[in-house]
Amino acid sequence: MGQIVGASKITARYQVTIPEKVREFMKIEEGQTLVFVEEDGKIILKSEI
Repeated sequence: MGQIVGASKITARYQVTIPEKVREFMKIEEGQTLVFVEEDGKIILKSEI
């Protein structure tokens, strides 16, 4: 299992905040689209770029 780099709670509208450490690592910017990929029974967050 990999290292945990952050955690978020799900809001009543099913939204989450991506932790700053993750945003910086992935170079995520406001308005950018992210994709969720199922891989080997896990969900992977990927940048669309």
